[in-house]
Amino acid sequence: MRGGPMMGDIGVARVAFLPLLTFLALSRPALISAQESAPPSGSETVELRSNEPELYPNFEDVAIRSMERHPSGVGLRLGFVSDTKDFSHFLYSTNRGPFQAMENGSLLLAFEDKHSPDVQYMTTVIRSVNRSGIVSKDYHIDVNYYPRELYAKAGQTAPGYVIVKKTDIPIVSSRVSDWVGSRPTAEDLEFARATFGKRIEGGGTSLEKARRLARALLDDLHPHRGVPSDKMKASPFEQYRRAMSGKDFVWCGNLADIFVHSCACFDIPARMIKMIRYWSKGEAFDLLMAEGHATTEVFDEALNRWIWIDLTFLMTGMELSGYGPIHMAELHRSLNDPDKIKGLTAIEYDPVTKTEKRVSVPASTSLDSLLNFFKKDQTFTYRRMSSK
Repeated sequence: MRGGPMMGDIGVARVAFLPLLTFLALSRPALISAQESAPPSGSETVELRSNEPELYPNFEDVAIRSMERHPSGVGLRLGFVSDTKDFSHFLYSTNRGPFQAMENGSLLLAFEDKHSPDVQYMTTVIRSVNRSGIVSKDYHIDVNYYPRELYAKAGQTAPGYVIVKKTDIPIVSSRVSDWVGSRPTAEDLEFARATFGKRIEGGGTSLEKARRLARALLDDLHPHRGVPSDKMKASPFEQYRRAMSGKDFVWCGNLADIFVHSCACFDIPARMIKMIRYWSKGEAFDLLMAEGHATTEVFDEALNRWIWIDLTFLMTGMELSGYGPIHMAELHRSLNDPDKIKGLTAIEYDPVTKTEKRVSVPASTSLDSLLNFFKKDQTFTYRRMSSK
């Protein structure tokens, strides 16, 4: 296993990480039957829940950040956000009416309560506009109103339903910036540019720059891998300086901390993800189902997705056949799927020969370690900086 013992890595971070929470993600409602039979006696309902959309947001020109009932009538109020560069405002048109500016990203879609069984339909088009006047493509949301009288006509006692019938606008509960927490100082920026600036020249996208930066850090820090002292609970670049001077060692937590902070110095969105699965804790020892490790992801705007990179495994990326570069949650699923694991290809870097190669994961010398740390019973924690 590369990098020596891993169990101490969880304690390296300088900030607390929030536990990975699960929630019932907002979805596009579908028309449901007004009649629901009672569940069998002695049974219970269990919902499939996932917070992956929250943990892996993308850049969106138009996205729904909030949705609530009409405050006094029939309909709904939507709150929109945009990741459009130099965003200015939204435009909207309802039922082919003229486009008009949306105030504060809030839109009220109201139906008339006619007390009749007639279904009402509403189609709204949303556009984002930047400060230069460049307009995005059209995004659509179709909302229908099924009044209670429709069901009463059939002899059913049911409420009315306002249903988001169809939309290509994603519902988001977080944004990329919420997960990027490293804030370099002016001194950090100067140090990073002087130390790594020339070594990442030529990288076009965020991912290309991040991979060059990962290789540069491995060139420097790989000879200093080992068990760090408590003095390595310091700022990222102080950790780097201590290791480079031969005063201390680095393991996964240090490598992740230094890499994420270095990425931030070059405007590359990056984050650390920690993992460990406690079964129980006690005075003499803790019982674990999975060991501790710290890994990283960067966000690439060109691909509009998070990408996994792990310096501990000397890997500057992982690809899935037919899909391309993947993030950590996709890696976790693929490693634990006997069919998908066959399509995984790791991009491995050798800091001794300074060469990079693509290796099928089933044939990789790191396979056992990957399966150990990314096992099915592992628990992952992400740190969210803001709920705005």
